[in-house]
Amino acid sequence: MTRLIAVVLAATLLGCASRDDDFLLLRRAAARDAATPARLELASRNDAEASYLRNLLAAGFGAELLRTYAMTKRFAARTWGYRDTPTTIALGVPDRPAPDAGGRRVRVGWWTRILPEGAPIVWIDDSGPRRARSTMADLVSGISDAITDVVAPETGVAYSRSRPLRAGYAAFLQVVAAEWRTPAVIDDRDDLRRLPVFADVRANGGALPAYADARDLIDNPTVVATVLYRLASSDLGQRMAEPAVYRPFLEAEPPRDLHPALLLGAFRNFQAKLLAAWSRAEIANRPPHNLVDLVEAYADAYPAERAEAMRIFLVTTYGATALPARVHPGAPPAEIESQLATLTADVLFGRRGLRDGLGARR
Repeated sequence: MTRLIAVVLAATLLGCASRDDDFLLLRRAAARDAATPARLELASRNDAEASYLRNLLAAGFGAELLRTYAMTKRFAARTWGYRDTPTTIALGVPDRPAPDAGGRRVRVGWWTRILPEGAPIVWIDDSGPRRARSTMADLVSGISDAITDVVAPETGVAYSRSRPLRAGYAAFLQVVAAEWRTPAVIDDRDDLRRLPVFADVRANGGALPAYADARDLIDNPTVVATVLYRLASSDLGQRMAEPAVYRPFLEAEPPRDLHPALLLGAFRNFQAKLLAAWSRAEIANRPPHNLVDLVEAYADAYPAERAEAMRIFLVTTYGATALPARVHPGAPPAEIESQLATLTADVLFGRRGLRDGLGARR
């Protein structure tokens, strides 16, 4: 019986995931010596942290994250030849294999297998006390990083430039996770709501200070998260793009006369549009490195949504990137509304650009 279980587990490790919410959960084992890369083993059913994580991923936002990651990998594989690999999550202190290791060794019962070299792993560092961390927050951050690595694979200076944008996308998902109704037995939403970004995004705290500089705003992860949150919460979150946008994300062709976006639901509908626009800008050699880049990439990809996307961006940032002196957050509400409405019209009709206010630091 033990041998049979080991064979089944090995087949699971080597085979392709049959569902978008499938995943391989590993545990880092201690290396035999300092020169040997750390080994990975299948997480035991007696592993308390692994059981906790499995419950988070079984339903609710955890399962939605797995599906989003899976559809992103499928999109990249069909769009530009990304080599898809099973979703792999590892518990323990993250490490990098030695350059000559030829991939990571994973022990499955009596068997040892090698994960493909360069195969992405979502690490969950559970080395600290639970009270000092949130497993769900770590999970959201890890899968968010994996998604953006697939959508916009950058390294070196380019990666450093886009890091605030990637961090903002992760913060956006943290806020969504904190609001997501979950049927799971384990509910980490209270931990997520205690994160500073939750209140800052909902109150637009990143853009409120009157002294905030426009160039700082477009690289501020909290402002990035706020704009994405407002886009997703608006009508754009449910507005469907052309069917061709979604087909690369789907495992199979949808039934005749059924719009493919309906198979994804509202959350993944917006995710598919955003990630497709991000990826295609990357492929066109216009990689988004800041919030203006990303908003413009989205507006260019979906002209019918341009007006609302621009309005949300300008309102959230108080026009800081388009005006020499932005609309003051402390002005009377009617005055703020009037000035931002005029500014939005000016941008949409080409009288102003989103970068006109990115001049000398003020």
